[in-house]
Amino acid sequence: MPEQPAQPAPPTDGDQKREKNETPWVPEPDFDAALIEEAAKKSGLVWLSPAGLSAKADAGRPSGRGGPSAPSGPSGPQAVWHVWHDSAVTIVAGGAEQPLPMWAVPGRVVEVAIRSKEQGGRLISFLSQVALVAPGTPEWGPAAEALHAERLNLAEGDRYQQRWAEESAILRMRPLGGAVTPDGGSGAARPLPTPATTLGRMPRMVGGLPRERTRKK
Repeated sequence: MPEQPAQPAPPTDGDQKREKNETPWVPEPDFDAALIEEAAKKSGLVWLSPAGLSAKADAGRPSGRGGPSAPSGPSGPQAVWHVWHDSAVTIVAGGAEQPLPMWAVPGRVVEVAIRSKEQGGRLISFLSQVALVAPGTPEWGPAAEALHAERLNLAEGDRYQQRWAEESAILRMRPLGGAVTPDGGSGAARPLPTPATTLGRMPRMVGGLPRERTRKK
């Protein structure tokens, strides 16, 4: 009777575990792009800074109280409101709209930082080349409408498209590649000077709930 070939032994649990461990986990190539898009859609603000300078928080100016402050304005991060439109952070600035630093002009590379809406800390940052959406182009109208939908406190009947075309600029910042790693620090910055002030002490509430009085026993 011919000899039967030896049957291989069934794999053990250890062999199966080794086979699973030999296959490395590979992240999806579009993970950063998906995170940037999701974070930008949830956040109403982004922080712009010159490329590579977002976390230089120790070279600040005097704060008026005898101590240093984080740089803002010309070289530090500046918050701007935006919409996520056409796969890009899109803003309107200039004229009666929000101010923009001189270095955030079309053609310049800036770093765009997005913070977590829940935690408040930096969530992700990316580099982008600022691009101008010129009035009269097919992209300008849809971008203006997307911005108008999120623009607060516009007067009724405001001819915003004409005003933006004449005195403001719509800028678009698409990610250049994936996320960038911050160079240390939180990126916190002192708010820009503003003439807005509080009105003093808050007024008392008329007809508020009476305080409970402890009864003497």
